[in-house]
Amino acid sequence: MGHVSSSPALRVRHRASILTLTAATLALIAVAAPGKAYADPAQKTVLLIGDSNIFGHLGKALEADLRAEGYRVVRRGKPTSGLARPDFFDWFVEARRLVDAARPDTVIMLFGGNDGQRLRFRDRALGTIFWEDEARWNVVYETRIRRLMEYLQADGRRVVLLSPTNRASPRARMRMGRVRGAMQRAVRDLERVTYVDMFPFSSDERGRWLQTGHDERGRPVAYRRGDGIHLTTAGGVEVARRVLPTLNRVL
Repeated sequence: MGHVSSSPALRVRHRASILTLTAATLALIAVAAPGKAYADPAQKTVLLIGDSNIFGHLGKALEADLRAEGYRVVRRGKPTSGLARPDFFDWFVEARRLVDAARPDTVIMLFGGNDGQRLRFRDRALGTIFWEDEARWNVVYETRIRRLMEYLQADGRRVVLLSPTNRASPRARMRMGRVRGAMQRAVRDLERVTYVDMFPFSSDERGRWLQTGHDERGRPVAYRRGDGIHLTTAGGVEVARRVLPTLNRVL
């Protein structure tokens, strides 16, 4: 078959068409996959971890709010977890795994709501420290908090330690008082760890546990589930809205 040569004008128009098609294709790829192939290397990463509050509606609302502020967020919540029962779930092990995977600039952790109980060890042969043995309980629990916070703040990371939220039961509130006190004492001289008491953000104007509110139309909405502890979707959004300015100041 003979070779048919094109004119210079045809070759120029052909090349221009290819370049136009290539540019359009690249533009479509960029629009179709935002943040994947072209992730901003300057974007800060927040690791958001903790108990059922982080697993549930509060964690979801905080994740959405932080993303809207421009952060990359990695969230991991484990219901019924804390530092009292590493034989059930060990946050020391999980925190190392998550930090290695996410390489966060900041860690926000909320726990303690499940820790108003006896303390056990990963090795159950080491025995149990009962809640009634307050002095020994405080020493061991504060040591666990401090060890975890020291690890999380390593390599220059900023850490925000969020306390348990306010709740309906007077007995539960009393227990959370001991947990919150232990948290404050454990981190008070750690330079890159900021303790944030969540009780004010989860209480009403009279200091009682935040139970109900109103939606944008003024209709009453429940902020808590029937147990008087866990937040509903509306409650999670409300508490996240309240605490976000404090988190932004720290971050």
